[in-house]
Amino acid sequence: MAGTSPAHLQGSSAQRGFETQGKGAYEVRPSGNAVSLEDEMIKVAANQMDYQAAAALYSRSLALIKTALGKR
Repeated sequence: MAGTSPAHLQGSSAQRGFETQGKGAYEVRPSGNAVSLEDEMIKVAANQMDYQAAAALYSRSLALIKTALGKR
C-alpha cells in the first residue's frame, strides 16, 4: 500500500486473509436433516430474551409519556 497523504495511517506489511470462525461440520442424520436442535433452542431463547427486553423498554417509555401527558 502506498500512502497518498501524510495524514494517512500506514498499513501493516503482512498480508493476512480473513479468518473464518465457525463450528465444525454439521452432523447429518440418515434422513438428510442437518438441523441441530440444541443450536435452534439456543437461538429461540436468545430471541425470547431480546423480545422481552424490547417489550419492557417500550412499556416503560409509554408509561413515561403517559405520565408526562398527565394521564396517570
